[in-house]
Amino acid sequence: MKTLTVTYHHGTNYGAVLQTYALQHTLQKLGHENVVLDYSSLKIREKQKLSIVQRLKKYYLRYLLFIRKKSHTKLITHFDEFHKKHLMLTKPYCSVDEMRKDNDLNQYDCLITGSDQVWNLKGYQNLVDARLLLFGSDRARRISYAASLEELDYTDTQKQRVSDALHKFNGISLREENAREYIESLSGLDCERVIDPVALLQKEEWLQIAKKPRLKGPYILCYQVLRNHRMQEVTNYLKKKTGYPVVSICNSQIRWIKSDYSFHDVSIEEFLGFYQDAAYIVTTSFHGTAMGLVFNKPVYALVKTQGANRIGNLMEITGMTDYMVWQGEKTPIKDYSELSMINLQSIIDCERDKGIQFLKRMLS
Repeated sequence: MKTLTVTYHHGTNYGAVLQTYALQHTLQKLGHENVVLDYSSLKIREKQKLSIVQRLKKYYLRYLLFIRKKSHTKLITHFDEFHKKHLMLTKPYCSVDEMRKDNDLNQYDCLITGSDQVWNLKGYQNLVDARLLLFGSDRARRISYAASLEELDYTDTQKQRVSDALHKFNGISLREENAREYIESLSGLDCERVIDPVALLQKEEWLQIAKKPRLKGPYILCYQVLRNHRMQEVTNYLKKKTGYPVVSICNSQIRWIKSDYSFHDVSIEEFLGFYQDAAYIVTTSFHGTAMGLVFNKPVYALVKTQGANRIGNLMEITGMTDYMVWQGEKTPIKDYSELSMINLQSIIDCERDKGIQFLKRMLS
């Protein structure tokens, strides 16, 4: 079957690219052709009014970009090379109208949307129709795999818009349980919950494309995406306990914590290598958390009191809620137990099988 995936895969975001690769690789293993729609928000950026604080932040980021230009350029090159080497993409599209007029997109037997925040309607509005699969042949099957949304707060108009689109789907799956319940209630359709695409591949499959990192382990790996006031506390605790150095990976120009080593130019392949050799993972990222669990590593997931649904749901599914560190609470940091790690592996295996079985049913 010829399949087309609509997802977010642009920008220097490790999680976005890894989940795109994982779903495409899984579909190919199941015997299906797959390409990813090359439809980038970077090409259709909309003008936004910025507050004074936002402007100051923008200028500060520009300053950091200037002083770290070499590493940033290297990072972009790494991501471009991964796209060319490991992902099959369509030609670029800049609008849904352009996609609807192109007969090439009518050749696909199945259109797939997912995973990360593809149904977040607060972003670029000209991406919404593409991620609701409102293009392509009427004969094509339409499914979502691990679709996600940032907040469960659609307006009545948005609810109707999403519901109308989803009634053309042959199968719907969400990544978070509360999102599944929300979409099911507004659409009246049966929905399933499945694991994020990065968990569809086993650790050994990730290691096939991994690159040995520039530092030898063991170390405490801190993958920074968002600032969290307890990040330094957690890394300091683990360093004092183990004596291991702290390695910080940043996919932006901002370094939120003090660490023994800090890198702003890590390739996707080396990113996987860093995960393999880490003793502990400390992260504010959903996919940083998910990859740590797939690699069967002790993960400390740092979350804010608000907006923790994605990471919180993942940690609950895998029985790891004891190792969530809340920014707004002064809760003690718990040590990982051997039993937790043993149970983790079996849970990930079951979730992987559930996700693959969903794809098999939808594509049979």
